[in-house]
Amino acid sequence: MTSEKRSIAVRFFGGAGNYTTVLEECCTHILTSDPTEAALVEWVKSNTKATSTDGIRDRLRFLEALELLEIEPERVRLTETGITWVSQTDPNVLFEQLDATVYGFETALEALQNGPKTDAELGDSIANTHAEVNWNDPSGPAQHRGWLQSLGYVERSDGLNSLTDSGRALARRRTSDSPNFQRQTYYTQADLEKAFDTSFGSYIKGINPRTDDHGELSYIIVKAREDGPYSDELDGERFTYIGEGVPSKGDQTLTGANKALLEQAEGASVPVYFFYQPADRSDLRYEGLVSVADVRYVSADERDRRVYEFTMERLDLEHPTEFETLAASVTAGEREETDSDANDGTNAGSEPEPALTAAEDEYTEVQRRVRSSAFAKRVKSAYDFRCAICDRSRESPAGTVDIEAAHIYPKQENGRDFIRNGLALCRLHHWAFDTGWLAVSDAYRILVADRPELEGYEEFSRLEGAQITVPPAEDEQPHATFLAAHRELHGFESV
Repeated sequence: MTSEKRSIAVRFFGGAGNYTTVLEECCTHILTSDPTEAALVEWVKSNTKATSTDGIRDRLRFLEALELLEIEPERVRLTETGITWVSQTDPNVLFEQLDATVYGFETALEALQNGPKTDAELGDSIANTHAEVNWNDPSGPAQHRGWLQSLGYVERSDGLNSLTDSGRALARRRTSDSPNFQRQTYYTQADLEKAFDTSFGSYIKGINPRTDDHGELSYIIVKAREDGPYSDELDGERFTYIGEGVPSKGDQTLTGANKALLEQAEGASVPVYFFYQPADRSDLRYEGLVSVADVRYVSADERDRRVYEFTMERLDLEHPTEFETLAASVTAGEREETDSDANDGTNAGSEPEPALTAAEDEYTEVQRRVRSSAFAKRVKSAYDFRCAICDRSRESPAGTVDIEAAHIYPKQENGRDFIRNGLALCRLHHWAFDTGWLAVSDAYRILVADRPELEGYEEFSRLEGAQITVPPAEDEQPHATFLAAHRELHGFESV
């Protein structure tokens, strides 16, 4: 990286908000053509509106300062960082290079955390924070904003600049005091207490929920011991973890620790740190972040003791704030889907038809897990944790609520994790809906399969014509497109 930071960023081609699109094309050309400097200048002239050779070279030298490329008269080539960026197009890669090369990028993010700002106000914030560099170029703020806008971290409307969801997540991550552990590294209890700024008492328990100053759950630490009172199967990307409660005390109960993990299964909301303690060591090995994919209350041993059995999945995330970034992408993605659906009507005033399925390659595996958790949480919350069909909210003896988030057009058919493709149902009616005993008309009335010869028909037939309960907000109510697709899938007439 350059030894001396710059006070001003150099704009790129394509206009503010479009720098990275042109930059990606330029880097791809360098990677595939191995051009000379003169040939690259001519390529820029042919593919952008740029005409000044000196202006083009100035911009290329800025990319060199960002360590994206190396320029020699007879060859221009991408650096390892440049190759990483063009292959992943991860905005954070480019932001890190900009922030390390030019004063003020992190300052601009921090300023926008406090609300929308004009370019001039951003300039004032940078000038006040970096007074030592005499930052007073009137064009500077627009160039900083142009890069942030192109990276998708800032959006601009009526002269005001605001953070996008991904911008807010980045700002939180940059200012986060969350611990940054290295996987497969051992930490003592003192190390962890210092990193988390907390005390664990005489020892670290198996499940440790931690709250913030307002009493809200902030994170959970999960520890598995090699010589523990029960055996956790920890191999692979997906494994089973047994809840809190030793065998000598009988059935496990819904303690605060077990409840914290159970709620993560219903909708992932905080980072869950996973540690492993070998039998011959007192310190703990960090295994990374995990999500709680499922929970069951099952018989565990010869004494018919019942335990909470949590299914854990390892997350390919290096820092806990990346969880917030994914959550932001879920929110932004669902809003974009909703906006897109709202514009799908072919005529003014026509009822829009949302896409029935999700694009299979649209999300990474980790994003799918977070989206699935967000879907379940939103659906159950929209229905006030009550079954849309029977309007009940049963609890098991262990205290778990018997309400599930059902996809109307099924997940196995690639049905979308979209709230209008969801119903909150008790376990019985979820099974009946998924197997085709029950369907729902466009008017939200229950339809029952005409199979009087089968066991169960008499019970379900009593529901025929009853109105299901739907959320009051129209944008959370089941959409006719999904209801019709479910009816067709199970052989019901279109109604």
